[in-house]
Amino acid sequence: MGNLRERLRLRAVLTAAAVLAAIAVVAAPFAAEQAVERVRFDDRLGTLPVEVSLCHNGYSTVDTGILGSVYWQRTGMFGFGACIRVTEPPEAGGTLSSYVDESFVRTNAELINDPDEIAAAYGHEFSRGFRREFLRTEALLVGVGLLVLVAVRRRTPPKDEDRIPWWGERIARRLAPWPVARIALWSVLLILLGTTASAVVATYSFKSWSGSNAVGTTYPLPAVAGLSFSSPQTREVAGQVQPFIEKNYDRLRERGKEYEDTATASFTTALAARRSELLPRGGERVVLAEADPQGSLVGTAVRTRLYPILVEALGKDAIVLRTISGDITSNGTVAEDAFVRKEARSSGDIPTVAAAGDHDSETTVDQLKEYGVEVPDLETITVGGLRVSVGNDPEFKTLFGGSVTNPSGVSEEELGERLRKAVDPDRAGIVVLHQADAAAAYLGLSSLNELSLGHETVPYDDGIPDVPPGTVDVGHSHRSIGPFVVWNTDTDDVTWTVVDRLGTSGGAENSPTFNRFSTPFSTPLKPIDVRLQYFDEATGLQTGYATISIDPAGKATISERTDVGLPLGDSTR
Repeated sequence: MGNLRERLRLRAVLTAAAVLAAIAVVAAPFAAEQAVERVRFDDRLGTLPVEVSLCHNGYSTVDTGILGSVYWQRTGMFGFGACIRVTEPPEAGGTLSSYVDESFVRTNAELINDPDEIAAAYGHEFSRGFRREFLRTEALLVGVGLLVLVAVRRRTPPKDEDRIPWWGERIARRLAPWPVARIALWSVLLILLGTTASAVVATYSFKSWSGSNAVGTTYPLPAVAGLSFSSPQTREVAGQVQPFIEKNYDRLRERGKEYEDTATASFTTALAARRSELLPRGGERVVLAEADPQGSLVGTAVRTRLYPILVEALGKDAIVLRTISGDITSNGTVAEDAFVRKEARSSGDIPTVAAAGDHDSETTVDQLKEYGVEVPDLETITVGGLRVSVGNDPEFKTLFGGSVTNPSGVSEEELGERLRKAVDPDRAGIVVLHQADAAAAYLGLSSLNELSLGHETVPYDDGIPDVPPGTVDVGHSHRSIGPFVVWNTDTDDVTWTVVDRLGTSGGAENSPTFNRFSTPFSTPLKPIDVRLQYFDEATGLQTGYATISIDPAGKATISERTDVGLPLGDSTR
């Protein structure tokens, strides 16, 4: 009896699963078509706030609204293109007249300098968005299908349960000795009919979709194949700046390559002179501390070339971690996916932990995680044998600072206080934050300006109540300040906390204007700074630091090592 009950239960489960699968197959064509229509996301192209969706008319389109559209005769898989609709006036300028201002066009031409990379990033985001919309629509249709099926079965008299249409009676009679085959045939016929009906409805809906509408009269730009405009006036403006764009594109690439070569040669020479004093001592491990690469492909390319040289000089196992104190990107956009990928891979096999800055977004965080970067928030993780705690910045600032938002409502001070509560006060670790106000609150200070240099290796009463031991890395200012040593002397267990305000590892300008701003392909406007931080592996306390700096001309300097804290073995631990 028990075996029979189990068999009946298994049969019921399998039947239910088969019904669900059949409804899902039937609904799939219409669900896919609806996903194509509905997938969209918000982004920024240069200074332009945009909404991005799919279209299927032989073009990718930028719709500026009142000033017309730009058409690029290029599509991706299955002939789909991107339809980009400008949703607000440009961030810089703030009026519709900004669109036809020559300086505005030039600025965005420098910021949007690789459409192929942007297309790849958008294609990747569309794939993720399509899967999400498809599964959502499919789940809804399966639910509706189940309700319809239940309603039909309740209205159908029991005697009609096994009837099939007249056109299937002959086959049914022949299959009568094989009831399983009869059920299978009936099921297949129903699925085929349902799927065909779903496909017909999907086809009609696709043809009626606005994204399939043909493009009307266009005005090609003769100098660029495949590029055209809906307005002759807009084409005229584009024609005036096109020679500048082409010349500037080549110039930026050439200068970037020259800078990379110069920086690599200079760094190699400087490292050879400092190598012996940069080697970690017994029981020490090295951390590469960075902040604010801020979308600089040139800065990332330089560090990608320098880090293998540094690893070879210090030893394969010497560098156990890289940290980034925020502002990985300049705009927090989907379009910056390629940069995030390159930044994540710039340190090779060295694991990376990052905090989101006020130029990063949830999109940036998702991109970082996808490419293997750890981005914990108000959590502590162990990487390379060291404890690392991170607080992601709650603010978001657009490229030229025209808009600062904080959807969470959490202030910088509250962020620092929350992270302080999440950190074990008795265990040394690295804290990664972006803004100074958050770091000050973490330390229980009103401002980091209360910190003072000196006493790096001699304990003294600095008037600051004990804080969790270890290191606090801070970005945002784009210039190196410190490091400072806070001594924890309120008990017999003397420890210390190093507060390090880091420069920009991308050489990026932190207060950009239309006349002075960093672009992904331009050479640095500020020094590229990376801090080498030395840690005692046993205690997790920082024991020293050195600074790598490459100026805007490509000249590399490496400071001598500076010790911090008590010599190993001299502190009570």
